[in-house]
Amino acid sequence: MIRAVLVEDEQQSYERLNLLLERDHSDKLKVIAHAKTSDEAIGILRSKDADLVFLDVELGGGSNAFEILRQLDQIDFKIIFTTAHERFALQAIKFSALDYLLKPIDPSELSEAVNTFITLGRDNDFSKKMENFFRHYSESPTQKKLGLPTLSGIEFVMIADIIRCQADVNYTHFFLRDGRKILVSKTLKEFEMLLSGFQFFRIHNSHLINLQEVKAYQRGKGGFVVLNDGAELEVAQRRKEGLMEALKRI
Repeated sequence: MIRAVLVEDEQQSYERLNLLLERDHSDKLKVIAHAKTSDEAIGILRSKDADLVFLDVELGGGSNAFEILRQLDQIDFKIIFTTAHERFALQAIKFSALDYLLKPIDPSELSEAVNTFITLGRDNDFSKKMENFFRHYSESPTQKKLGLPTLSGIEFVMIADIIRCQADVNYTHFFLRDGRKILVSKTLKEFEMLLSGFQFFRIHNSHLINLQEVKAYQRGKGGFVVLNDGAELEVAQRRKEGLMEALKRI
C-alpha cells in the first residue's frame, strides 16, 4: 500500500484531491497525513515514513515547495507537485522531468501520475531530478540543465549544449554540441515553451534553434539559417521578422 502525504493549504483543493484518491485509488494508496502550512509539512515529512507526497508549489504566507524541501535532511519519497500557476517553479519542475498536476486536478491525469509511481516504484533517477530542481533556483541560465526522458531513463543536458531541436510528430530530436542526437517522447511545442527564455527561437514548425549557435543567415523568401554544426534549416516566412529581431538582441 502506498503511503501518501498531502501538502495543500486550500481546503477545496485538498478535499478534491483526497476525494479522487479515495474514490479511484483506495485499493493501492492510503493518505496518512495532511499539512496546510510549510511548518506542518516539514514536521510531517520528517516524522512520517511516506512513499509519495503531493506537494503544493505555493502555500500561504509566501512559502513554497522549494523552501520546504530545502529544510529536509533527506528526501526519500517521491513527489508529485500540484499547482494552479504556470510560473517559474513549474518551469523548474518541467526542466527536471519531475511529475506535476495542474489544478483543478483532472482524474485521468491523477490516475496517470499514480500509475507512473506504481510502475517506476523508487525512481533510480529521482535524486538526479531533485538535484536539478534545486539547481534551477541558484544557478545562472547558462548553467541550467534540462532533463530529457529517454527510453533508458533521464538524461540531463546543459541548455547551452543544445544546438537545435527537431519535431518528429509527437517526438523531438535533440542535437547536441558533442554530436549526439537524443530522441524524447514529447512534442516540440512543450520544449519551445521551456526554452524560449533561454535564447531559443522556433524558426519553423519543425525546428527550434539555439540563437547562440547561428553561424549565418541566407536571404530568401523566408531564408535559411546555418548553424555551427553545419545544419542548414529553412525559416518559415511568417517567422522571419521575429527571427531577425531576436538575432539583434543576442
